[in-house]
Amino acid sequence: MYFAARAKIILRATLWILFVCRAAAAQDKPRLLDMAPPKTEAADKPNSIDGLIRAANQAARNRDYSTCAQTLEQVVATDPNYRNAWNYLGWAYNALGQYSKAEVALRKAIAVNPADPQAYNNLGQALAFQKNYDEAIPQYLKQIEVRAKDPWAHANLGRVYLLTKQYETALEQLQIAASITPDDGSVLFNLGRAYAKVNQPDKAKEALEKSAALQPFPQRWNNVAYELSVDRLDVPHAKKYAQQAIAATANQMRDTTLDHITREDAYQASRISAYWDTWGWIQFQEGELQEAEKYVKSAWMIRSASIISDHLGQIYQQEGRKADALRMLKMAMATDVDAAETRERLLAMAWPESKIDDLISQGRALLKETRTVGVKNTHETEGFAEFWILLSPASAKSGVKFVTGDDQLRPFEKDLETIQYRDSFPEATEMKLLRRGRLSCMRSSPDCKLLMISSQSVPTDELAQLIPSVAGEIGRVAMNETNHVPKLLKRVQPIYPLLARDDKAQGVVRLQAVIARDGSIKDLKVISGHPDLLQAALEAVRQWKYEPTLLNGKPVEVETTVDVIFQLNNLR
Repeated sequence: MYFAARAKIILRATLWILFVCRAAAAQDKPRLLDMAPPKTEAADKPNSIDGLIRAANQAARNRDYSTCAQTLEQVVATDPNYRNAWNYLGWAYNALGQYSKAEVALRKAIAVNPADPQAYNNLGQALAFQKNYDEAIPQYLKQIEVRAKDPWAHANLGRVYLLTKQYETALEQLQIAASITPDDGSVLFNLGRAYAKVNQPDKAKEALEKSAALQPFPQRWNNVAYELSVDRLDVPHAKKYAQQAIAATANQMRDTTLDHITREDAYQASRISAYWDTWGWIQFQEGELQEAEKYVKSAWMIRSASIISDHLGQIYQQEGRKADALRMLKMAMATDVDAAETRERLLAMAWPESKIDDLISQGRALLKETRTVGVKNTHETEGFAEFWILLSPASAKSGVKFVTGDDQLRPFEKDLETIQYRDSFPEATEMKLLRRGRLSCMRSSPDCKLLMISSQSVPTDELAQLIPSVAGEIGRVAMNETNHVPKLLKRVQPIYPLLARDDKAQGVVRLQAVIARDGSIKDLKVISGHPDLLQAALEAVRQWKYEPTLLNGKPVEVETTVDVIFQLNNLR
């Protein structure tokens, strides 16, 4: 195939670069703002705090932000006024994607020390990540007031101005940032984007290509390729960078194994998805619709990002497949309700009387439906479990490894190896693709359901840790998709309501639950579900019992969600 023929040539030229830049590539995921680790010095404080600060510094250097945050939590609990500790903790939460908690910690940092040399920039980050751009901008300006020529605030402010389409102002800030740090590839990348938006194509191309030269690793190649192609600055060079990103990443994925899964292995699926989407979008702009669909569809099967859904929708529309285009645009909006351009495309294509909220609701249902694979309940059992699934296009086979959940579902490892995972690869390659699947079974049903988890939210259990919260109750943690799943010890099945059965009501009731320290259900609220099924689900789940969750050896409360499945074909 096309890339297979070029991969060896490209890889000879890039392997030495990848050896040097592997550490940089490890954090090669799209992010809104750059983050500078705060400098926290151990002042004249008790040795216990000095030791905690040293441990936090070491964890930050290792990019182990979970441990860093947990350690700093202990620091602020011991001494809430410790120099720069709240700012450091806020920075760590930003690195973990815990932006609301970061905001709380950083506001405390400013309250403790209004002249903090970094807290305003980091607070701007936390707000911008939450898309509170109007609130973020004054924080960056305050940072520049506190410290003129700040190496981060001008760059971050320029990027937010880009996002809010204030292109001339963005260019002004990014030019200042580039004068402060002329060899920062991220600053030059955004400077190139700004030049393109104000119609200075030559300067845009120069800045983008210099960015790629300064940061020669796959994510930067991919991002530069996308910008060069979208703004039609240099399509041949865009193709070159896109090919390099795909070939280098595919080579890294050749040796993935289920025997030892690392966080890096889990992230690679999301990366290759982004690179396939870029290549497909370049092909779309060149009028190669068949090639474009092949790559963008495989990208979307791995990662249900709004922009990928939108791209595939536009490809289908160009091919005259209106129904398929509508489905993709609905799912794009369900993934990101703030996607203004997608919203316009969707409303223009839908029926005139369609309401956007209804279309988004349909998109949410479609997202789950299209990612669900039927699996025969050959073991006549029930429960929930998650599995790692390693796909290989060359052999059309997969390896499967039980990760967490109900032990009675462990035998499904062999069953899942026989499933056909369609559209996972756009072409034959030697790479191996690591996916995550969530299996749910009911004893009375002939079929189980395997939900393929989007790679952008794949858990990495071997390195995941529960994160304490300074933004609310200490002693309660959120069980999101990066944490271990609490083990269910007792499950009570709901009684199917007669009214619901007569009305043929079925589906999933999703509940928000708080698991108490002893593993019992403490609080329970309805998130979604058929009205006739809600009470039965609540009554059943209130009786469930989990194994207590421990944090630093102590039991904590856990916030989580629970899905209760009602199926009419399960009734005897």
